[in-house]
Amino acid sequence: MKEFMKEMMEKMMSGMMKPEDMPPMMDKMMDKMFSEMSAEDRMQFVSNMMPKCMGMIFAEIDSDAKTKLAKEMMEKMIATLENIINEGK
Repeated sequence: MKEFMKEMMEKMMSGMMKPEDMPPMMDKMMDKMFSEMSAEDRMQFVSNMMPKCMGMIFAEIDSDAKTKLAKEMMEKMIATLENIINEGK
C-alpha cells in the first residue's frame, strides 16, 4: 500500500498524471486501502475522516453549488444506507 501511495504521489507531483486519470486512480486507491482495513478500522476511518473530508469538499464552493451538492449527496447516501439496511433483513 505504501509503495502504491508513493508512486501515485510522485506521478501527481511530477505532472505526469492527467486530470482525467484521477477518478480511476482514486477508485483503485480507495479499493486497495479499504480492502486492507479491518471492519473496526473502516468504521473508525468513516467516523473520523468524514467530517474532515466534507469540510474539504465544500470549501470554497458558492452557496448554490453547496446546496446542489449537499442534496445530491444526501439522496445517494440515503439510498445506499437503505440498501444496506434492507440487505440485513
